[in-house]
Formats: sequence, C-alpha cells, structure tokens
Amino acid sequence: MNKKTILVAFAVAVFVLLGAGYYYWKTSTREAPKSAAEQALDDLQQTAAGVSADVGSSVAPDVTTPNVNPITTDTNPYNKTNPFSGLKTNPFQ
Repeated sequence: MNKKTILVAFAVAVFVLLGAGYYYWKTSTREAPKSAAEQALDDLQQTAAGVSADVGSSVAPDVTTPNVNPITTDTNPYNKTNPFSGLKTNPFQ
C-alpha cells in the first residue's frame, strides 16, 4: 500500500471513531446526581406534602373560614385629614 491510501484510511477511521464517540456521548448523558442537601430537601418536601394532606383531610375535612371582617378600610388618607374639605371659599385669597 502506498502512503496516500494509508493516510486516507486512517482519516476515515478517525472520523468514524469521532462520530461514534459523539453519538455515544449524546445518547448516554445523564443529569448530574443531586447533592445530599438537595436530595434531603426534596425528600423532606415530599414527606411534608404527603403528611399534611393526610392529616388535613382527617382532622377537618370540610371546614371553610367565612370572611367576617366588620372593619372596612378606607385607603385614601386625605378624606379624613383635609381640614378645608367643607369650606365654600378659599381662605388664602
């Protein structure tokens, strides 16, 4: 075999190996494993959600709190503090 044929065969083999490696890398990548703190937090949230759902349905299955607020709030403070609201004339003229 001459040098040119060997060089072409080597280049083709390198490209085939690179393509196979890239395909393997793309199909087998996984998420990085969670740290112990993140895993513990996820487990705790799942456990708390399950426990609170079970306890809440057995303790008070159908309780609703009525909206009984006798105090109505007026959000405009100038209605009460304007001393000149009842005047007929302007006192500064």
